Amino acid sequence: MITQIEAILEAFKHLGVVQSKKEIDEWIQKNYQKDYKDTGTAMADMVPVTHRGNNSSKVPSRFRILLRISRGCYCIIPEKNNSF
Repeated sequence: MITQIEAILEAFKHLGVVQSKKEIDEWIQKNYQKDYKDTGTAMADMVPVTHRGNNSSKVPSRFRILLRISRGCYCIIPEKNNSF
């Protein structure tokens, strides 16, 4: 079974640059028929501390590759784009 973090990264891989929580949720539902709770929180936890991310995040550093563009909108940090 795919984890929420993996599903979010797969969605970014297929959808492209900047995505909203809603777009990520819709892609995951369509492709995995799964509703994950608090996708927005998971995406926020995927922002590294060096990019103003959350210090209390339990997400492993290898998955902390998102950049917050605006409220609820994220993209993959350009230099990390090929890391997953």
